[in-house]
Amino acid sequence: MSPRLPQTSGDKPLPNSSLLPDFLRSVTPLAGEARYQLVEQALVLLEGAYVHLRLKQAMHGVDPVQRLRLLYHRLGTLSDTQFHSELAGIFRSLRDLHTVYQLPDPYRGHVATLGFLVERYVAADGPHYLITSAHPQLARRGLAAGVELIAWNGIPIERAVELNAERQAGSNHDARLARGLEALMLRSLRTGVPPDEQWVIVEWRRGRSQSRETRVPWSVMAAGSTAGGAAQEPVSAISGVLGIDAAAEATRQIKRELFAPAKARSAAALSLRNLLRADTVRNRRRRYAHLRIFSFNISSARRFLEAVSRLLSFFPEDGLIVDIRGNPGGNIPAAEALIQLLTPRATTPARFSFATTPLALSLCDKNPSLRIWSTSIRAAVETGEPYSQPFPLTDPEALTDGLTRYHGPVVLTTDALCYSAADIFAAGFQDNGIGPILGTALQTGAGGANVWTHDLLRLWLPDHLESLPAGTSFRIALRRATRVNAQEAVPLEDLGVSADHTHELTRRDLTSRNEDLLQAAAQLLI
Repeated sequence: MSPRLPQTSGDKPLPNSSLLPDFLRSVTPLAGEARYQLVEQALVLLEGAYVHLRLKQAMHGVDPVQRLRLLYHRLGTLSDTQFHSELAGIFRSLRDLHTVYQLPDPYRGHVATLGFLVERYVAADGPHYLITSAHPQLARRGLAAGVELIAWNGIPIERAVELNAERQAGSNHDARLARGLEALMLRSLRTGVPPDEQWVIVEWRRGRSQSRETRVPWSVMAAGSTAGGAAQEPVSAISGVLGIDAAAEATRQIKRELFAPAKARSAAALSLRNLLRADTVRNRRRRYAHLRIFSFNISSARRFLEAVSRLLSFFPEDGLIVDIRGNPGGNIPAAEALIQLLTPRATTPARFSFATTPLALSLCDKNPSLRIWSTSIRAAVETGEPYSQPFPLTDPEALTDGLTRYHGPVVLTTDALCYSAADIFAAGFQDNGIGPILGTALQTGAGGANVWTHDLLRLWLPDHLESLPAGTSFRIALRRATRVNAQEAVPLEDLGVSADHTHELTRRDLTSRNEDLLQAAAQLLI
């Protein structure tokens, strides 16, 4: 039976947004000179600062440096969209969500969205794709929570996700599929070109009813704004201790804006700006604590740890489920010191290394907080070592001094969207023997580095780096993370953290607040 014809009327932007074509009319093309400058600066960063260059060349068979040199000679033949697409694509080929080209204003802080979320679950007859959240504007047209998607622009939904996954920069198969699904509905415009299509046509049905088609336009929203109303970066550009997927943090903030209940947004005492949520899970007459950590994107590690410590003091000691699914990372010391709050034993933090390049040596010589790495980088001229000696970024005991620690059993739940500081947290949780890891995917997102922006590097290296035009920027993986104890010196990048147990999400997980997943986690606490 053929689906009903698509609804084509009512192409209106979501509240506090604009339709994609209207947004694109505000874009001013980059001048030719600016293009040459961006390619030159990209070469300096990749050759002089990018810590994973050799790893990526070996694992993925890519040569971003040569691609940049070739691009330099073709700049005069490319349109503005083609230039941004090619430069972003060179960085995307690294499969490193830390290391990205950031497009100019007005893309800064903006996200393209369709106004609904789709999640995947597995039943006896195979995978299904369910709308789990939708803006009321779409719900009135039928695209509400509980609707199952069948096709996307005429492509069966499973195949549409697979095709989109190949365009994502995830480090492993699970991460690419998870990002391929999310990018169908949410795309950060700061780190990738806008959608080619102005709208999508989705085929859907509710229950066993006849399928229908609905046309949904792309809207563009700001993830955050300044006091004057201008869009701003959702992630700090000048912090030296971040490990975060900035694009995922932007889309996370848009999801909160569109779908988080007003009560959740106002519960500041429990949420620390909606980064934390605490509740309980019952299993076999026992009550377990459940702590959801949506992001580590905070400016003060100590304030974050104090908030968690207050929650821990009220948690039952029968057991704790720490849930970091979808966490894009953030403040590395906050993530690593949190591990210390989950055990009375002393914990060992990850180690971090630079690439042994002249630019890295110059940075370490000039920045007092980095000079501990200088000696081994300088010695590499003779030894040929590709990486500096590894040192920790975090002193867990100092950051958690005087704070309440949890003494009961702990289990961690992860997925393929855990990235960067969340990867580092999961690795530390496993390496320090805190408890088992229950994953909805076999591996985490596999982002293992401390990321710096071009702006921050330029503060210390003004003789090597130039000011960039029109609000453009770069983020670069500067220091790689390696694991400790039984996993000593194993890198996190591209490998991630393997779950001890896995759980495929069910329909009840998607419709009943992860009930089956949390029960599976609680079983590991018994």
